[in-house]
Amino acid sequence: MIDAALKLEGEDSGSVAQGFGAAIGGIGTDRFKIEAIAVKYDIPIFAIVVRQSVKEAITLMTKEISDQAENVKSQVYEMITDNSNPNQTVLVIGVGNTLGVAQ
Repeated sequence: MIDAALKLEGEDSGSVAQGFGAAIGGIGTDRFKIEAIAVKYDIPIFAIVVRQSVKEAITLMTKEISDQAENVKSQVYEMITDNSNPNQTVLVIGVGNTLGVAQ
């Protein structure tokens, strides 16, 4: 899963972090359901988030964040090749505005 995440004080906009679990904001209901099904069926969930401020979350994408698109693409490819086998099905989910990056 790929999503944006609010940056902490001192973090740079556009910095990228990797982790595990459903990378999706909100109150947590969707995240809980996704992770419960993943655990039930032994499906690993890998996450990449791009840090941004609250202001950046509600305005046009900044250059610092946009410039990370190729970096994130490379990290997604690396995650897939490192954690899957040939002919295995992989689902890549871009959450929220992340969905529009490919366009």
